[in-house]
Amino acid sequence: MKDNIRLLITLLVCSFLPGLSSSTAINSEHYVMGFGSCLTEKREQPIWSAIKEENLQEFIFMGDNVYGDNEETGELDDMKVAYALQREKLPDWLKEIKVNAIWDDHDYGKNDGGKEYLFKEQAQELFLDFWQAPLDDPRRNREGIYFSEVREIFNLKVNLIGLDTRYHRSALGQKDKPYSPVDDESKTMLGKVQWNWLEEELSQNNDLNIIVSSIQVIPTNHGFEKWGNFPHERSRLLKLIEDSKVPTIIVSGDRHKAGIYKKGDVIELTSSSMNKPLPNYISKIWDLLNKETDAHLIGDMYYPENYGILSINKNGEILIELKDINGKTYNSIELK
Repeated sequence: MKDNIRLLITLLVCSFLPGLSSSTAINSEHYVMGFGSCLTEKREQPIWSAIKEENLQEFIFMGDNVYGDNEETGELDDMKVAYALQREKLPDWLKEIKVNAIWDDHDYGKNDGGKEYLFKEQAQELFLDFWQAPLDDPRRNREGIYFSEVREIFNLKVNLIGLDTRYHRSALGQKDKPYSPVDDESKTMLGKVQWNWLEEELSQNNDLNIIVSSIQVIPTNHGFEKWGNFPHERSRLLKLIEDSKVPTIIVSGDRHKAGIYKKGDVIELTSSSMNKPLPNYISKIWDLLNKETDAHLIGDMYYPENYGILSINKNGEILIELKDINGKTYNSIELK
């Protein structure tokens, strides 16, 4: 009788909490994951209409999931308001699928912030409360919101690894943009504990790793936030991936523009922004004066609203797509 009551309570709770679901049944033909970043609560969010049509099994928020940072004081009163507004804006159907999230600077609490941010412990508590992490979630008792989850998809062991590129990150090369790479190899992106954890994760015998990083890993040809601002840390991550011998896909956000990159066997999908794109005139002027490209970029950057899709079929074939606000594919790449 007690077990039945517990089951009933669990089902009722899952039906009301975003990010939890009593069922995440796999589509008979495809397992579909959605990705997105830079979603302000201060604007309408029409992009959800197209994402709903993807029939997702799960969605991953890749940072800047609200814009609650206070540039002047860093205090978190604005963050609390932002979360309250976002809770009302997110679509109800997200409650029916698996949801995961990492943060970037605007839901961390400080624009371009790192380990120096004074209120990061309180920001972590707000983040975990909003995404309704269980009380026994490891993130409740660690410094930072990094996580991993292994799931079986058509007999493939897939590890979803979410990184925290804020809590332990050293100061950037300059206070103002553009940022420049540093030579100081004592500076870190993840911090010692998270690096040790990641090395253990990448040593596991999985069939596919999906690494979620709020900022870009592969690109180097721009002056904004990226792993390339700490070249030794970027090299360390890419070598870990290579040494793991496990096929790895990176997904990232942050840029308010989107693209697909390939370096060796590693693919990176950058998807940003869901509803806060660069103003059209700025993107056109920027593209005209300094068209962003990269040796590893496949095709062109995409500036309007967008989201990412990763679809795995029962034959182990993977389709990665960058889609616009209407669900039309702008760029894609297939892996077997």
